Amino acid sequence: MPDDVKLVKTLLDIALFEDLDYTQVQAIIDIGERKTVNPGEVISEPRTIDERLTILLDGRLRLESAAGDLLDYQLPVRVLGEMGVFTGQIRSSRVLVEDPSDILVLEASALDDMLEEDPQMGNHMLANLIKLLYGRVFDVNQEMEHLRSVIGRLRARVEELQPGDPIIDELFGDE
Repeated sequence: MPDDVKLVKTLLDIALFEDLDYTQVQAIIDIGERKTVNPGEVISEPRTIDERLTILLDGRLRLESAAGDLLDYQLPVRVLGEMGVFTGQIRSSRVLVEDPSDILVLEASALDDMLEEDPQMGNHMLANLIKLLYGRVFDVNQEMEHLRSVIGRLRARVEELQPGDPIIDELFGDE
């Protein structure tokens, strides 16, 4: 039982589960399957629709592009697959186990059934998902603004070094 209490507290700190009560989070744990996964195991493939929500509780996962390039590492405590489970959209990345990891896996069908029985829980989770998406869009916009600034400085420097070069317009476009 102490492990369940600790796990509930851990999940309550995840943004997707914010505003849920103890019994709702315990219900999430009850429908899930806790697993230990080993390096090299594939959690999800690109260009597929997630049929399960995966919560990384301990360890480290590797996020790769569809081409196999390293994008990032995922560290605990992190939810993966939420976009696919809730929106039905395909994923763009592969997730592999980098270090031995402890995960909780929730099948989408079981989650759907549970949210159908508890619409308030579903409303909270969808509102939290919207907040997560907004945060991600905001972060991407900030990164784009930074990259535009870098591109502007790079273009100015290249034009200093090679004035009138037609490749500059091809590379940088009209700003």
